[in-house]
Amino acid sequence: MIKLENVTKHYSRRGETITALRCEQLTILTGEYVAIIGPSGSGKTTLLSLLGGMLSPTTGKVWLGETSVYDLPTSARSEHRSQQLGFVFQTFNLVPYLTALQNVQIPLCLLGQAAADQERRASEMLSRFGLADRLHHRPSEMSVGQQQRVALARTLVNDPKIILADEPTGNLDPESREVVLDAFDAAHQEGRTIIMVTHDPVAANRATRSLTLRAGELTEADTDLQADQSPQRLSA
Repeated sequence: MIKLENVTKHYSRRGETITALRCEQLTILTGEYVAIIGPSGSGKTTLLSLLGGMLSPTTGKVWLGETSVYDLPTSARSEHRSQQLGFVFQTFNLVPYLTALQNVQIPLCLLGQAAADQERRASEMLSRFGLADRLHHRPSEMSVGQQQRVALARTLVNDPKIILADEPTGNLDPESREVVLDAFDAAHQEGRTIIMVTHDPVAANRATRSLTLRAGELTEADTDLQADQSPQRLSA
C-alpha cells in the first residue's frame, strides 16, 4: 500500500513560494492500476517523484507499506527504491554505449546478482518483449519502440512490486504503445501496483482508477458515479 499524508511540495521562485503539490490524503492499494492525468505543469511528475523516493516533500509523510520513505537515511532509501520500485520514463534513460542486454542487466548488477544470472534473466526478459535478436544492439541501432521495450524489460527484470511510469507511451507509434500497455496489463494481473502519469487517453483508459491533477490539487472521479457528477477532491 502507498499512502500520502498531508503532503505538500513548495518551490521558491524569484522570492515567491510556489506550491507544486498539495495532497491531504491519498491511498493506493496494493495491486491497483492508477492513471494520473492533467495538463503540463500541474504537478504530475512532482507527485511521481515523491512516490518514488526521489524528491522530498516540504511537509507530510509518504508511506510504502509500513515504511515512511523520507524518514529513511539516503542510502537506505536508495536500497528500498531499488528493491521495491521500477521506473519507466518517456525518454527511456538507456545508457547509449551499452547494449540492450547490458542496459537490462543494470538493476540486477545493483542488487549484486552473479553475472551469469544477470545475463540469463536479462536475456529472458528481452525475449519476452520480442527482442531476442536485439540483445547486442545499442540504443542508436534500435527504433523508438524497441528502445521503450528495452526500458520496460529493464524495469521488470528485478520483479518490482510497484511500477512508476512517466508518460510511457508519449513518443510511441500505435503498435509500440499497445506492446507497452499490454505489458502493464500483464504486470497488473500479476498483482503489481502501477502508477502511470499520462496525457494519452488510450493509456489512461487501461487503468482501473484515474486521478486528475490541476494546479497541484488531486481529484478523483468515482467510476461508479454517473458521468454528470463532479470528481471528489482527495483529502482527509
